[in-house]
Amino acid sequence: MLREMGPTGWWPADGPYEIMTGAVLTQNAAWGNAARSLAALRDADALDPYVVAGMDDAMLQRLIRPSGFYRNKSRTLRELSRWYIDRCGGSPEGASGIPDAELRGELLALFGIGGETADDLRLYVFDRRAFVADTYARRLLEFLGFTVPAGYPRFHAAIEPPVLATSLDVAELKEFHGLIDEFGKAYRDDDAKAESFLASWKIRHSV
Repeated sequence: MLREMGPTGWWPADGPYEIMTGAVLTQNAAWGNAARSLAALRDADALDPYVVAGMDDAMLQRLIRPSGFYRNKSRTLRELSRWYIDRCGGSPEGASGIPDAELRGELLALFGIGGETADDLRLYVFDRRAFVADTYARRLLEFLGFTVPAGYPRFHAAIEPPVLATSLDVAELKEFHGLIDEFGKAYRDDDAKAESFLASWKIRHSV
C-alpha cells in the first residue's frame, strides 16, 4: 500500500490538541464537516484545551455545529480538555507515566469517547503503539477474506495483538492507519477493491 499510494501524512493537524479535537468532531461526521468546525475553533482562537475547558457552552456548540451532534460533542470536548489539563498538564508528555491499558481505560471513561476515538488518541496524540480497528480496516480485511468479529471491541481485541506483534513502530503504525483509510476512500466497495492493486495480493494470499 505504501508503494502504490505513497505516504499519507495522516493525521493532518497543527499539533496534538488539534488532533484530539478533530478525533471527536469527526465522530459520525464527514471529515469535511469536522474540518469546518476546526476552522471555526481556530478562527476563535479556541484550539486550546484551557480555552475549551472554560468556554461558554452555547459558544462552543455554535462553533462546532457543522460537525453535527454538537451538544454531545461539546460535552465530550470539555470533559476531554479538562482531563487533558488535570491528568496530563495539557501536554501529551504529561501522560508518559500512564501505562497503555490504563491510558485507554481513562479515555474510555470520558463521556463520548469510544474505542475508535480512544485508539486514535493513543496513537496520534500520545504516541503509543496502537491499531485503530475502524470501518475502513474492517472492510479491507473482509475483502481480503478474513473473518472479522462484529463490533469494535471484539474486532479491536482480535486484530490489535497480531498487529502489535510486528516490528511496526509508532510512526509506521500511524502511516498504516492512514493508508488503510485512504485506500478505503479510494476503493469504496468490493467491486472497486477487486479492480485495485490489492486484488492480486488477495489471490496470492487467499485465506
